[in-house]
Amino acid sequence: MNDINLTPKLQQKMSSRPRVRGRYNASEMYFIINGSTTPEQWLNPSEKKVKEMLTMWDGIGTHNQIQDLLGKDHCEMKKEWVYKGIILVGKVDFMPPNSPDDLWEIKSSERKMTTAKPWHEYQAKLYCTMFNKKRGLIYQPVKNSEGVYLKHLGTVEKSDGWFEIEMIKLFEFHEKVERLWNSKIN
Repeated sequence: MNDINLTPKLQQKMSSRPRVRGRYNASEMYFIINGSTTPEQWLNPSEKKVKEMLTMWDGIGTHNQIQDLLGKDHCEMKKEWVYKGIILVGKVDFMPPNSPDDLWEIKSSERKMTTAKPWHEYQAKLYCTMFNKKRGLIYQPVKNSEGVYLKHLGTVEKSDGWFEIEMIKLFEFHEKVERLWNSKIN
């Protein structure tokens, strides 16, 4: 018997979707605003390495398992926020029905974290305004021989003023993307 290489199927499954100008994902916004992602990189994302794809695939699997335990009716709640003709798209991992002021962001990782990363907090804070919630709680799923639990990594508070400033920055980035796009067409 020969081995069966499933890597091409993984690459197909995990490949980047084509960008839609004027449409930005909240999960990428921290890197856009902080300059880690340039307009050129946003328009032409690099191909993911197999290790990156496997990490993402594992994270998707963990998220699916946690959603099964929490109840899918309150998971992956999507919202689109329109600002000056651009759209910010966000998907909250979980909206706890017994805590109407809160939303939860669930961050999987190969390593056990002690606190939320700055980009985790940033995304949860965006969602607080987008979904009109007072607090964003950030958790990491932990599975071990004792069971499964969500480890609390941090909490952020809603700040509509901060959100407005971040949207201005995103619009400035969008204008750079548009200039770049137009220079390549002409």
